[in-house]
Amino acid sequence: MTEQKLYKEAILGYSKDNGAQIIETEKRIFRSVVRTITEILPLVYQGFDACHELRPYWLLYAPKQRGHKPRGDSLPWGEVGEKLIEGLFLQSLGSYFEDLEFIGLPYGGDIRFMSQDSLCHFDVKSTGPNDNPNEIVASPNQISGDGAIKEGSYVGNSSVVVHGPRREMVFQPELPPLYMLRKLPRLCVTVFLKVVYAVEEPGIQPLDHVEVVCVPNGLLMFTGPDYHMNNLGRLLTPGKDEVKFKHKRVRVKLIPLAEIATWRCVKLRVGERGEVQHQLRVQPDGGTD
Repeated sequence: MTEQKLYKEAILGYSKDNGAQIIETEKRIFRSVVRTITEILPLVYQGFDACHELRPYWLLYAPKQRGHKPRGDSLPWGEVGEKLIEGLFLQSLGSYFEDLEFIGLPYGGDIRFMSQDSLCHFDVKSTGPNDNPNEIVASPNQISGDGAIKEGSYVGNSSVVVHGPRREMVFQPELPPLYMLRKLPRLCVTVFLKVVYAVEEPGIQPLDHVEVVCVPNGLLMFTGPDYHMNNLGRLLTPGKDEVKFKHKRVRVKLIPLAEIATWRCVKLRVGERGEVQHQLRVQPDGGTD
């Protein structure tokens, strides 16, 4: 049996039961990621504090704010959270995943790992006071699509139109909904970690909390339950990019996402006594935090 036929059969299999098998796989991977983040979170806070202590050694060459008319009231802080968390995450990941394997791919999340029947893209997003804590801005190569096969055996996705309050945009997801590797289907799972920090003054920017987010697989998003269309068009909106950019980003709105399933957005912070606290963004009764 050819790999293309195996791929088509796997797509059909995952498309049954209104995506129930996809959801169970995503939930299993997501919960293991949450356990991993829970384990390392006290060390993440400690690492953020160490960055403040080390200011004399990096402040003269601190990264400069970019973009149109930067306000200058904070320093770019993406690498602080991303590099710190990626190292700690990799260190603890194997405790919560069986048959963990790291896979070579030219694009995707910051960390790409395979376990059992899935291939997970894990990406860290830093969020300061001037950013929106209720959304994730994702690149095309961080969101999976419907997996239509184009150009022979190559896998591509259908483009989709996303609507915002002032404009609409054509978005082209670039991750496949699943990978065939060693003749076995590996569901594409995308998990983001929002690192939300405060700013007391430039260079003193402590961690407030993190939020683990699971964006639905493309078969759930654009076929099957069709979350993209069935959630009043509020789940995906146009990203920050100008019209001239070809590979435009998309905003994933977290309140509509959590309304689809409360488990998809979980906030974590360390309490006064050192305990890790978990909080759902949207409560099971429909209320928000």
